[in-house]
Amino acid sequence: FKKAFNAFADNIYYSDPDRANLYLGGGAIPKSTQTIAYLLRNDVLTNLEDMNAELQYLLRELEKNKNTAVGGESGLGLEDLYGFVKGAKQGMIKYLELVPPNELETARSMFKTQ
Repeated sequence: FKKAFNAFADNIYYSDPDRANLYLGGGAIPKSTQTIAYLLRNDVLTNLEDMNAELQYLLRELEKNKNTAVGGESGLGLEDLYGFVKGAKQGMIKYLELVPPNELETARSMFKTQ
């Protein structure tokens, strides 16, 4: 996921000069939309990495204590896991709102045909 996301989100890969990261080579300053997209992408990836780490922790705890309940007052807490899922989802929604409509439609059509 990270590799595919970066291939799109890192606009150093773009051939479109309006979206190219010319500033990486000392040229133009990034547009505010590019900066926001980059921050949102990082937020999504961080939440996914944290979600994965939390899930691995919960699975280890369940393995160690087979009788442990999940959720509820006496069980393993899921609040952090839910928070990471929510953060990743909200970040992705905001990110997709910044994607040019024609590119978003192209991506959606790829999912429909596969």
